[in-house]
Amino acid sequence: MKWSKWVILMSLVFISSGLSAQNKVLKIDNLVQEYVENGELHGVVLVAEDGRVIYKKAFGLANMEWNIPNQTDSRFRIYSMSKQFTAMLIMQLVEKGKIDLVESISKYLPYYRKDVGDKVTVHHLLTHTHGIAEVYDRLPPFLVPDPTRELVEKYLSNDLDFQPGSQFRYSGLLGYILLGAIIESITGKSFEDVLQENILDPLKMVNTTYLNYHKIIKNRADDYSRTDTGFEHRIQAYPVHADGASGIVSTVDDLLLWDQALYSYQLISKKYKEYLFTPHVQTRTPAYGYGWYIHNLDIGGENKKVIFHTGGSACIIFRSVEDRRTVILLNNIRSRGLFNIGIEMLKLLQNDN
Repeated sequence: MKWSKWVILMSLVFISSGLSAQNKVLKIDNLVQEYVENGELHGVVLVAEDGRVIYKKAFGLANMEWNIPNQTDSRFRIYSMSKQFTAMLIMQLVEKGKIDLVESISKYLPYYRKDVGDKVTVHHLLTHTHGIAEVYDRLPPFLVPDPTRELVEKYLSNDLDFQPGSQFRYSGLLGYILLGAIIESITGKSFEDVLQENILDPLKMVNTTYLNYHKIIKNRADDYSRTDTGFEHRIQAYPVHADGASGIVSTVDDLLLWDQALYSYQLISKKYKEYLFTPHVQTRTPAYGYGWYIHNLDIGGENKKVIFHTGGSACIIFRSVEDRRTVILLNNIRSRGLFNIGIEMLKLLQNDN
């Protein structure tokens, strides 16, 4: 009799747990559908708890000419979310003693103009405090065939706008492209090869690649911009060599592999991994580490440490590290609301427990 009561009790627990999980997924889906209908979500949404995917769906079109829908394995350009990978590659080289974070970049890029390079450190580049003018009208409109050195000398060797280290100014391209150039200079390999060998291969991120518009990348979703009359192709192809700022294409599943690896020491030791998530500089609201924003947010009435980064106003990854919750949103259309959508999802997960 006691045994049968225990079986009944455990069955009720499992049923209750299953209903709770279903309810959570339904709430997420209702929230997602609202944003799909108002045009804020046009890609793939993944939500995971402790590495376990609880929600994954695709929305919108990967190719509008052929009316081809996005799929859950569609590959998206992740734009500035690429910076977190570059920061990891830099810290791996720091761990190996090949880079000193407080050393001037002149040491690693001897061809860079010394009057600026002697004042800017690797740390400044990582934290967007380098002060080098980011003059977008000097950048080429599309592809750059020049090798990395010529690209850097021609387009990125600008004057200082402010004293390095004196303030934070987010550098969309220049700072992390220079970090990519440093990686190439130290390793003697292309940024693409270093990325593949040191991150993508070890984590088996087989659907992640370095963007090259000359290559055919299977399942890649086209990029679009919304206009007053409809949609148009989003042409934002900056320098392709050593583009550690925005040059990666990935999927939600591969990014979850990346997210989970960051809880371990598979890629880097604890000491050097902590540099990535240390608040090195305070911006107007969140702090910035190396390739990541770090924020303490009210999530469902509780203060939570949330690590995140956006990409091209089209994608974002949230990592609520205390409870190992992950939200990944990849769009192929710009969206103003991705940050708020992600926070709403984290609050929903918190309140549903």
